Amino acid sequence: MTGSRIVGALFIDMGQQLKNLTWARPPRARYECLTCQYRSPEAVGAEAVARFVATIRADHYASRHTTTEGAQAA
Repeated sequence: MTGSRIVGALFIDMGQQLKNLTWARPPRARYECLTCQYRSPEAVGAEAVARFVATIRADHYASRHTTTEGAQAA
């Protein structure tokens, strides 16, 4: 594959759940953009990690990588 490059990294720690369904170490995740050097706050907990993973890349690019080249003030 030519022209491909890595632009971000999603780190996920699945945590450690005990037999009684409590967490010895809760799941957590964070995202790092290699283009703009952004590092997200860490998401902690199973539900928070699931929501975070589902949207972080699109949310990050929509908020930080939009271009305003050629835009003029009204």
